[in-house]
Amino acid sequence: MDAIRKACASLEEGYLPPVTFVVVQKRHHTRLFPEVHGRRDMTDKSGNILPGTVVDQKICHPTEFDFYLCSHAGIQNSAFRG
Repeated sequence: MDAIRKACASLEEGYLPPVTFVVVQKRHHTRLFPEVHGRRDMTDKSGNILPGTVVDQKICHPTEFDFYLCSHAGIQNSAFRG
């Protein structure tokens, strides 16, 4: 944070823009599935949720601003086959 403040001050005296930190975790073991099993309009051909899917209710913290984002297509099928 000190380096960011110094860099801003070097641009203009008194320049203190608001700074937001975003923490991203890439490797997790959470598997997401459509709410209704077998909904082909909510999955790709491998059964994975669609890229761009955002989950921000039910499995997330009730008061913190956290969410899951499926940013790209899965390379493996996440569906359980017994």
